[in-house]
Amino acid sequence: MSADGADGDGGPKQRFELYIKASAIDKETKGSCPICQHWFMITCLLGENQDDIDFKVYTVQADCPPKNFGVDQGWSKKFPVVMVLSGHDKKGQDLTGTKYDTFEELETFFESINKECPELKRKNAPNVSAMQAVEDVYNAFNGYLSGKGTKRLLSELKKINDFLESDDETKFLVDNVLSFADCYLLPRLQHIRVAGKAYMDFDIPAEFTLVWKYLHEAYKTEAFRSTMPSDQDIIFHYEKKVTFDPSKMKRKPHPTLESFTYTMEVPKDIASQIGVSPANGDVSQPLSDGLSNVEISPQPTHQAVDVE
Repeated sequence: MSADGADGDGGPKQRFELYIKASAIDKETKGSCPICQHWFMITCLLGENQDDIDFKVYTVQADCPPKNFGVDQGWSKKFPVVMVLSGHDKKGQDLTGTKYDTFEELETFFESINKECPELKRKNAPNVSAMQAVEDVYNAFNGYLSGKGTKRLLSELKKINDFLESDDETKFLVDNVLSFADCYLLPRLQHIRVAGKAYMDFDIPAEFTLVWKYLHEAYKTEAFRSTMPSDQDIIFHYEKKVTFDPSKMKRKPHPTLESFTYTMEVPKDIASQIGVSPANGDVSQPLSDGLSNVEISPQPTHQAVDVE
């Protein structure tokens, strides 16, 4: 990058801040919101592949947003939020000072600055097909936590396994690199794995070998690892959402009393079945941010951007 903020080709540098929910436990580290992780992953992947993108990530307490969110101007109270410090979209339109906080707005923003990564566009044909296979699994999981049984959840997991089997030449849903559909599915699949085990003693069935192989490959990617919330934050996320009789649980989780861990292992019996190493087990220390272009900080105490 040149001293005046231009990229190597002389074009404008896209400088923006991404605000995601902070941990509900320690109020500073990455929180459990799967939507936030979805867009955080896309941000990181674009940053990895485009020299003209420069961003910072702030973790924000949901009930105490920064002043520059425009709370007194009808802020939507949705996360994540993107604040553009400077830059232009692909058509040359100046985006400086703009704010994006709905799913549709975020999609529009990231596609407007995406020059190098067609796989990260939702309307890319392979993503459209993949999303049809994965978009209902999280709703099925929430239904399961409310006592509706495993039938629908298992059906949706089988649908994902079948989709992966239909093109087993690729590591991920549509390619050997992470796509929009992967960024959508992986945070939610991690919630299913961690919270399902904690509250319902549920494990993704070993028979869904392609789902396990998919997770194994995903755990090796920095965009997934470095944006992942702790197990304890994921479990705490569902504490008030589980509506069945808690006396039926084999154990009651106490996430706020535990040290943070990050589940990223494949069980040994399944690892043996799919021919991989069960490496990357429960990580007892906070994950380092392996993406060199990512800076993660608690929310700023000053006004970062003037939004008109």
